[in-house]
Order: sequence, then structure tokens, then C-alpha cells
Amino acid sequence: MSDSDQRERKPESKREWEDREWFPPGPQLAVCLSGGKERLADLTDDELLQVAAAARRQTSWAQARELAALAELSRRRTDAEDDGDPDYRILSAHESVTEEVAAALTVTGNTAATLVHLAGRLAGPLAATGSALETGRIDLAKARVICDAADNMPDEVAEHLEAAALEKASDQTTGQLRRRLKRIANRLAPAAAEERKREAVRNRRLELWNTPSGTTDLALCDLAPEDAHAIYNKITAAAHGMKQDGDTRPLPQLRADLATLLLSGTELPTAIRTLFTQPGVHPSPAAADPKPTAIVAEPAEHPVVRDLAAMVEQRLAHVRARVPRRALPAAIAAAVQRIHDQLADARDAVCQAGDEVHGRPGYRPSAAMRREVLARHTICVYPSCNRDAHRCDLDHTIPWRPGTTCRCNLAPLCRRHHRLKQTPGWTLHQIWPGLMLWTTPSGNWHIVRPDRL
Repeated sequence: MSDSDQRERKPESKREWEDREWFPPGPQLAVCLSGGKERLADLTDDELLQVAAAARRQTSWAQARELAALAELSRRRTDAEDDGDPDYRILSAHESVTEEVAAALTVTGNTAATLVHLAGRLAGPLAATGSALETGRIDLAKARVICDAADNMPDEVAEHLEAAALEKASDQTTGQLRRRLKRIANRLAPAAAEERKREAVRNRRLELWNTPSGTTDLALCDLAPEDAHAIYNKITAAAHGMKQDGDTRPLPQLRADLATLLLSGTELPTAIRTLFTQPGVHPSPAAADPKPTAIVAEPAEHPVVRDLAAMVEQRLAHVRARVPRRALPAAIAAAVQRIHDQLADARDAVCQAGDEVHGRPGYRPSAAMRREVLARHTICVYPSCNRDAHRCDLDHTIPWRPGTTCRCNLAPLCRRHHRLKQTPGWTLHQIWPGLMLWTTPSGNWHIVRPDRL
């Protein structure tokens, strides 16, 4: 009998990771995760993902313990310094503990400084973020995003940013979280956000570092956004011109080669040199509002979307609880299809809203429909993707014919996730205009809500 047959016939009651999707991190979970890799061979695909997620929660718990220890060490050193008469010929307590941490953990001074700063913030004003890290609701990367967003912000704004972040951070990537917090910070404290940007620009620099492949990276860091975009756009325009003249190098290589030629002072072709010497147009940064801004909550989620998402979660969790693991992918996919079909009449009625024709004839949406769909989802609708919607395909969720060209059947998908949607084992349904529901080959599901309706 083959190994796969043995795994197939293993009684479901003996599944080690049954109902452990949110087993809390700590010593008990460490025991569950212990053992050799050979123990993973008998697990289903869904259980393997549960193990991976559990290991990530355990890592967050361990990192929270590491930062808590650093925060306590820093507090002791600082208290000892405050009790005495500091000698300015020696390092401060903060500098000293940073060097101590660097040596103990075998990390660079910059890394140690980042850890000590983060430890102090999570033990103090961002204690709720520290708690979320310890319980595995977020990982260290997300904790750093929250800390970065709250740094140098007024206390009231920092508190609001943390609360808004923790509300959705568990279901967002670091890129999505950073993007959301930036929008909130710019709305709540535009003057502070602008000053922080100006301070970063004052520290602009050119950095150089070696890569594992034996090459070297060179980067301009903390440029003003208008300067960085102007440089990038000019190099891109020149690269496109060279492509049109027959250059066969890929566009990314052309950009890199042009930048290298420019910075090394090599003579450029006349046409390219003319393009680079033309004065660029730099948009003026928006003037910061010096007046204090009241705390304004984000627009509330539409109740229909909220209730439908909760209903889907409840029904699919019920299926997961009752169906054997081996049959879960097919059962979840079938349940999602039933939900989609049951909502069809109500979805069409809401979308049509009195119009004689549902959607529009033809494959291409109108400009107005395109604007509406892109405003509803500002990024690709795959859960972990952060690609701007304007750089995505406007995908027919149900392929055109039988699918219609309508706001209830269109959503932005980047080319990679457009292809993923068509891969066997994956499904994507738009169960309500803008409310996307993905299912995976292992029987998991992911709900993507619209930014606005």
C-alpha cells in the first residue's frame, strides 16, 4: 500500500490539528509544534497550512517575549542613569543598552537600535500592539508598521492610529496596513504627517550594499516623492524610446543601464541626452494645514456588506465543522456556489436599480463604470496583493458570455492573480457588488470587502 493510500485511509478522528486554527501561542503550542518533519506527512493540505499559521503565531509570541525582555533591560539602565549624575563623556543609557543588545543578539547596531526602540514603544504607549503581537494576532513586521506610523504623531492621533490598525491588521499584509495608516494619518494630522516627511527628506542619502548573489545594490533613499517620480518617469520615457528604436533589452534592464550611464558620466545618445536635459515638472507638495484636526472615524462599512460577510463566515465555518477534512475543498467550493446562486436575484435587483438593462452590451465597460469599480477597490482584489487597481486588469468575475459587463461582475485583478483565478482548485465569486469570495485548493476561503460602495 502506498503512503498516499495510508494517509487517505487514516481515521479522521485521529487528525492531530483538528479545530486548532486559533490554538493560542505559548508553551503548549510549542509542544504541539515539536517533533520531526516526518510527522507532517500524514496531514492534509489544510492541516499543513494550520501548522504553518500556528508556527507563525508561536514566532510572534517568542518575539514579543524578546522585546519585553529588552524593554525591561532598557528601563533598568535608564532608571539607573536617572538616579545618578550622567557623565557626558560616556555613552548614554540608551546608547549603552543598544550596544549591549547588539553584542548579545549578534546583530548590527542599527538593528539593535530598532529593536530597543520598538521594545520601548510596545511596552509603553503602544501596549495594545505589544499584546496583539504576544497573542499572535499580528507578526513583528506589522508591529513595526504600526510603530512607524505612530512615531512623532500627537498622542491622540497615535492612539487612534493604533486602534484603527489593530481593527484590521490580522487580515492585511504589511503593505495594505501601511497604506491604510498613511491615509488615516494624513487625514487626522496633516501638519504632523507633512513635517515627518520633510524631516525624512532632510535625511536623504545614497546607500550601497552587497547582495547574496554577488551583485551590489545602489539606492537613493528618502527623496521627496515628486523628485523620485520625476526621475523614474524620465528614465522610463528614455527606455521606452530606446525600445521603439529597436533595443531588445527588457525595460527594467534599460532603466538600470540608463541610470548607470547617467551616474557614471558616460556620454548618452543625442536624443536621450536631450530628453534628460529638458526641465522637469515637479508638482508642488500640498500645503499642510496648520490647524489641529479633529478625530474623524473612517467611513462605516455598509451594513449589507458587513452582514453578508458575517453570514458567509458562519455558513462556511459550519461546513468546515461537519465535513471530513479530505472532502473539505469540494464542500467549501460547493457551499460558496450555493451562496452565490441564492443571492443572484437580490444582487441583480440592487445592481440594476431600476435600469432597463442589467449591465451594458459588449465586453468593455464604460468609462463611468470603470471609474466606479476602481473607486470601489483601489487595489487588486486578491487578499494579499497591494498592486494599484489602475495597473490591474478589469476582470469579469464570471467570464464574459455568460458573464455580463456590469459593476456586479467586474473587479481589478493584477495579471498574476488573474491567472491564479483560472488555476484548477481556485475559485473567485462576487457574491454582492464588490464583495469578493476566494476559495483555495486546500479548502480555505478569503473574503475581500470593498473600500467603499
